[in-house]
Amino acid sequence: MDLLDFAIKQTDTNTYQKESFIHNLIYPMKATSEEISYEEHNLWLIDEKLSYFSYISSDIPFDNNPKERRTDITLLDQSFELPLNRPVAVSDEENVGTEYDTVVIFELKRPMRNDYNHNENPIQQLTDYVRKLMTNKTKDRNGRLIKVSERTKFYLYAVCDITSTLERILTDRDFTATPDRLGYYRYNTNLNAYIEVLSFDKILNDAKKRNKILFDKLGL
Repeated sequence: MDLLDFAIKQTDTNTYQKESFIHNLIYPMKATSEEISYEEHNLWLIDEKLSYFSYISSDIPFDNNPKERRTDITLLDQSFELPLNRPVAVSDEENVGTEYDTVVIFELKRPMRNDYNHNENPIQQLTDYVRKLMTNKTKDRNGRLIKVSERTKFYLYAVCDITSTLERILTDRDFTATPDRLGYYRYNTNLNAYIEVLSFDKILNDAKKRNKILFDKLGL
């Protein structure tokens, strides 16, 4: 949490950390859950339950195509219960050719980025990933098809600062602000996708609140 707090602050040269710094803090780039252990990533910063998905891919393009636009983090599971704030049953199975029950995709952006437009923004990128997966022609890094259906639930997260250009896009697309005004959310019926925009401040504040009792017990 201290590192995330450091990463989102302006530096002495009036710049901000690159996306890669935050990406590697949350989950090492170009790695999968087959290659790193639970202790080597910090998905718990966003939600502890996300740490236990059966397959996690970070900054690896679909179909292993280096020219393909990459998702920042993709999580796949074949048994994940709705909604996210309830107990979940998580499978430890790999891709065995069956349809995925749940797909979670993260898009990470540089702190305070403020050059979004209606064609280039994290919401558009996330929904484009979903449409690509829905063709059932997309393969994982092992060359196996990632199968989804109309029953597959998509959870899409844009992790970024909500600057003026992004806020305008969210307003135009009828997103609803969270009670703390630090995030936005919307359910896309056509894609069966829950979309949430999480500001860095919201992630940091929520992580501190969730872990406060632990810190108190540890005397930190």
